[in-house]
Amino acid sequence: MRELTELVDLPDADVQPLVHPLDLCEARRPFRRAQLITALTNPAMGVCLAAIVWFATHGFLPPLIMAAAIIAFGALASHLDRERAWAFIPRNRQDRHRTLPLSWDVGASVVLAAALAVVLILVAVRLGQSDVSTEVRRFTFGMAAGTALLMVGDAVTRVLRKQGRRALLGLPSLFAVAGSLAAATSHTLSGTPHSTTSPTVFLGLITMLGIGVLVGGWKYREHQHRVVAH
Repeated sequence: MRELTELVDLPDADVQPLVHPLDLCEARRPFRRAQLITALTNPAMGVCLAAIVWFATHGFLPPLIMAAAIIAFGALASHLDRERAWAFIPRNRQDRHRTLPLSWDVGASVVLAAALAVVLILVAVRLGQSDVSTEVRRFTFGMAAGTALLMVGDAVTRVLRKQGRRALLGLPSLFAVAGSLAAATSHTLSGTPHSTTSPTVFLGLITMLGIGVLVGGWKYREHQHRVVAH
């Protein structure tokens, strides 16, 4: 039988049978780099950055190219670094299910929330311009309110299901949406009487809640199929 040569000194298998790249100095740097690239180039970040470029250029092609490039090259770079980190550990000793440090996930969620906040501020500024009708402002405000309600419901559900960590990671984005709603109420809709209680706001709210229910139902069915498959 062919023997495998270890490139690094692994912990004693009797003491620590499973090993993670964070346990090894040689693997720690590429693994951290992979996580950083993922946090900065995931699809949600790509969409937010594309929206910022769209506001700056007023064109559709540059944002689409930028989003595709960021997401594709980011996924490739993070995959290569992550596999390079795991390559130091034999497959039968890889601890693939270890939970990452909470600070890493919180940092990634804060970065995403910051990008989301910038996008929402730009949307509020755009809606405040004179060429945007009041009904469009109201409908957009209603959709934003629906998004906030869905995020609150998701956080409460995760807490009830004892997924406090995942609920915590959603709070920065929730605060970003709540802040944008406050800004829209005080600036964009402040000059319109009964703006936050109009039927158009309610229509936007119901539309977003309906989309959320459909997406939630689809994700639940996908989860049930995976459970049955296993």
